[in-house]
Amino acid sequence: MVKRFFLFGMIGLAGFLAGCAAGPRGGTFGYETIAVEGTRYLSLSEMCDREKLAWDFDPLSQVVILKKDAIEARFLIGSHKAVVGKEVRTLSAPVILKDSVVWAPMEVRDIFVPRVVPAAPLIPDNKIFLRRVNHVVLDAGHGGKDPGAKGRRGLREKDVNLDMVLRLKAELERCGLLVTLTRDDDFFIPLEQRPFIANGKGADLFVSLHANANRSRWIEGFEVYFLTESVDDDARALAAAENVPAEVEKGAFQKQVLSLKAMLWDMIFTENRRESIELADIISQVVSRRLGLKLLGVKGAPFAVLKGARMPAVLVEVGYISNRDGERKLNDPSYRQRMAEAIALGIMDFKRYAEGSGSRKK
Repeated sequence: MVKRFFLFGMIGLAGFLAGCAAGPRGGTFGYETIAVEGTRYLSLSEMCDREKLAWDFDPLSQVVILKKDAIEARFLIGSHKAVVGKEVRTLSAPVILKDSVVWAPMEVRDIFVPRVVPAAPLIPDNKIFLRRVNHVVLDAGHGGKDPGAKGRRGLREKDVNLDMVLRLKAELERCGLLVTLTRDDDFFIPLEQRPFIANGKGADLFVSLHANANRSRWIEGFEVYFLTESVDDDARALAAAENVPAEVEKGAFQKQVLSLKAMLWDMIFTENRRESIELADIISQVVSRRLGLKLLGVKGAPFAVLKGARMPAVLVEVGYISNRDGERKLNDPSYRQRMAEAIALGIMDFKRYAEGSGSRKK
């Protein structure tokens, strides 16, 4: 029995060591994750390498020990329990050994990597605020048959958008927010359907992520858009590039319906526009400050993907895929992670501002 455990443990240790020597494999945090019976797992070996954790493994007891600074955590293969310092914690799922790699539920990362933003604060029922922000719908621009913009080295906008949305979702969920995605894989959704997904979910915010492109390949920077019909030529051109022509309804009855929809939309649009501008401004300031990016501005444009949203809605252009340096950065998983964390911080700053528990930060 001891020999069998020893052999089993040595196989696990070999996989653990091999993983620590390997580079990131492109998961949500820059290293590999898998789903097991509905639970998302991360590779402890890749986390150890990525986050610079010291480690030890006892093949007989099947105990993995991880250390970083003054934090020490012990995990037992097959157990939900973890000992962090002198505290015993219960994990959402057991640590497992699969394919010679030690896997742990995602919350293990929280033990060693502090959250970029604090958890969502509780708001008293009698507090005066602009709106509650508990549920965010994230939209990965383009997808499926629509690849979006493409960089010189072949990087596709739809892939960047999806990867960054998944990272942003993970960060916001760590903060206690409910997050819904319009797409979680590479498939096509018509533009006009995307904001109505947010409406149907009763979301509090709608954020669509894109990567920009320009014929002038020297242009690089970060910008956030809110919906408006009064725009300059540049914004009109960008919206034309992003928008897909919608079918026009015909007939007298359809015209009456369109007229009613337009009137209702004007009311909703006026109500949400100020908060959309605030959301766009806060996100842009936070991202520019944290990543040291050139801020190209907070702008209005007639984006079809924003029209119809019944909540504050913005479109974030995370960078210019047409720019050589911009494409290089957007192709880097660690850069996309830092970008996602900065956008998450901006959304949480807006939440505190909208709920009256924080002020605008410049």
